[in-house]
Amino acid sequence: MIVRKDLTLPSASHLNLKPVVAQSVAEEVYQRLRQAIVDGDIGPGQRLIERALADSLQVSRTPVREALKQLTAEGLVSVDGHRGLIVARLSIEFIQEAYQAREVLEGLAARLAAQNRYDPEDMTKLEETLVKMESGSLSYKEFDLVHATFHDTIASMSGNSYVIRYLQDLAVFRTRMVSLEWIPKIRVHASLPEHRKIVDAIREGQPDEAEKQARKHVMNTRQTLINRLTADNLTE
Repeated sequence: MIVRKDLTLPSASHLNLKPVVAQSVAEEVYQRLRQAIVDGDIGPGQRLIERALADSLQVSRTPVREALKQLTAEGLVSVDGHRGLIVARLSIEFIQEAYQAREVLEGLAARLAAQNRYDPEDMTKLEETLVKMESGSLSYKEFDLVHATFHDTIASMSGNSYVIRYLQDLAVFRTRMVSLEWIPKIRVHASLPEHRKIVDAIREGQPDEAEKQARKHVMNTRQTLINRLTADNLTE
């Protein structure tokens, strides 16, 4: 008879794992620079000088360099020839592409939300958010925060983690345009009936209509934005 010896695995305490750090300096620098760009505190086309940023944030140049690399990969920072790194400008071509992607994803999110057996609490939240948007008591930026909640709720109701993730990535660029006040206020009011139609279609369980209205909403915003930027020559 063969006697098998137990194989003893090392305990977790013997594993060579790095200790968890609440937040690295590089991550903090990245978050601060990213927020400044998204909020419009550092505007499109503005130069990003490594040493100046390091001095302002009171850190070494290494974490600033790492943060700028990450922001470049995200499309928030770009290289402008001899000028070096700058805050990425928002070209008409870029806006076209970003909103085309958002149109597809918002449409899919609304379709899935309508055909899923959604949680009644989610529907209530969506309705209450729309009522706030329709109240007329919100400032331009307050409206955008509530508006973001509206679309985040629909994405959540879709139940698709990839749709949620990609819409969150695209939301960054819309926030930039709101911070710069590039989306006309008249468009904010014009969009309210569009949001109501999306909610009605989801509530009634009409996937085709929900997708149609969501895509139409994004398409209208895209066209209004491009018309405004072209007329005012706000892009590169």
